[in-house]
Amino acid sequence: MMCRAPYPWLLSTAFAALAVSCASTPDSSSKPGLQVTDVDPAGFRDNVEPVFERRCASMDCHGQATAGMRLYSENGLRLPNDAGVVSGSGPTTVDEINANYIAIVGLQPELVNSLMSNPARTADDVRHLLILAKPLQLERHKGGPALALGEPAEECIVVWLLGQMQNPMSNGPSLCANGAKPP
Repeated sequence: MMCRAPYPWLLSTAFAALAVSCASTPDSSSKPGLQVTDVDPAGFRDNVEPVFERRCASMDCHGQATAGMRLYSENGLRLPNDAGVVSGSGPTTVDEINANYIAIVGLQPELVNSLMSNPARTADDVRHLLILAKPLQLERHKGGPALALGEPAEECIVVWLLGQMQNPMSNGPSLCANGAKPP
């Protein structure tokens, strides 16, 4: 004996209604839906990027293709290019520095936007960003501690996030130069 649904049209109508309700129009916009506030790109390029490159972009950390927050560096992962630049064959390119900036400020875009819109932000505020919380071990970091509170590399990143890199009283460029040196 064969069992049939009492109302087969009801089942097919329900599936059709479900399919229509779940369908959406694809976004044809070429602009991303979320914009991240600029976080002193020149200060990053000229001062802060070498700190991230030295402390975080090695091949066994964020300088590998499978890493979260992938970073490029002279002696680590290289951005695909037509110039034949490979690990150890030349300085970090402008495209790689720009990709590092995007990886860092784009890690938590909503929080970065919120912090950057607050002119009264403090060092404690910016330490809530994962780019500081993880290497300071305020949150779990697979690579262990990569920064120590108050050391030049950490202070360099804090000064940058506070928007004080150009302030002569911050000593930002000097902190960054010292922070990018081998520990």
